[in-house]
Amino acid sequence: MEHASGEISFMRRVNLIFRFSYTLAFFMASVCGSLFAFLFYDPPLHIVVLIPVVVLLLAIFVNFSNDYFDHRSGVDRIRFEKIEEMKGALDSELLKKIYWEGNPFDNGLVTDRQGRIVMAALLCAAVVLSVPIILYGGWIVAVFGAVGIFLSYYYTAPPIDFGARGLGEADVAISFFMLVFCSFYVATVDFDAGTFMFTGIFDIEIFVFAVMIGILVGLMRLVDSMSGMEAHIANNERSIPVRFGYDGAVKIAKALVIISYIIAAAMVCLNPVYALIFLTLPLPMRAWKIMKERGENWRLKLPPMFFGTAFFSYVLFIIAIVLKLSFGIGSLF
Repeated sequence: MEHASGEISFMRRVNLIFRFSYTLAFFMASVCGSLFAFLFYDPPLHIVVLIPVVVLLLAIFVNFSNDYFDHRSGVDRIRFEKIEEMKGALDSELLKKIYWEGNPFDNGLVTDRQGRIVMAALLCAAVVLSVPIILYGGWIVAVFGAVGIFLSYYYTAPPIDFGARGLGEADVAISFFMLVFCSFYVATVDFDAGTFMFTGIFDIEIFVFAVMIGILVGLMRLVDSMSGMEAHIANNERSIPVRFGYDGAVKIAKALVIISYIIAAAMVCLNPVYALIFLTLPLPMRAWKIMKERGENWRLKLPPMFFGTAFFSYVLFIIAIVLKLSFGIGSLF
């Protein structure tokens, strides 16, 4: 259903076009990596601030470009019609509000030409703000940035379109691992005049947390693709639910939940403050029950729970590292 431009306010229109709430996962991932560097190492403050800002711009670019290519392929129009039909049967007003209101290109909020201009502007702004980071971190920053943009852009863009080939979850998992760990690594880069190399610090705690976040966000993408399975089939896309069916996708999702909390347990071995992350456990446990019972509209109820798991993992990690620094809490071993 198309929005007439006169029916919504300017700010509402901007939010529908750019979907700012969907950028939180990207932004918070980068904040975790940058803040960890800031608290336990000694990076320049402007680099710590600039890294999440650039990531935020790239996140908006990613969401916007994904909408553009999903509009061009027609997958979002099919998916939104199905989701709208299912949303009407949801008994939770919160869940109804969480789900988006359709692709802004399909809704007539932005034209294809305007979309291409906006994508170019976002990318240019991100590149300009990246210059101080590149000057600080050298070629390694350019490499990380190029890989990140490649994975993000070709998530839905042809001819690669990772999401349509059953590689969307892997793409997302790698991207979010990089958002956490590479934000930290770049912030701690130092130049070795002897070898002419820019080298960052490897820290096992942030590395393990980055792996966990990669798995959790990949899991979030997996359950989200279940809700759009009909659209994927209609567009001949080979997402994981299409390849393995709901039974196979649910088994994979449950396995990823178990792996995520095994990694969380490993983090506790590194430092007891990370036990706070287990406070997120009720959300995946509830999702597990929904996947087992598979009641009405069960597919729509899963993505918000795994989004919440990832988001609160960020928040609890930040609280944990602040406590670790404030009270000098060390490893159990």
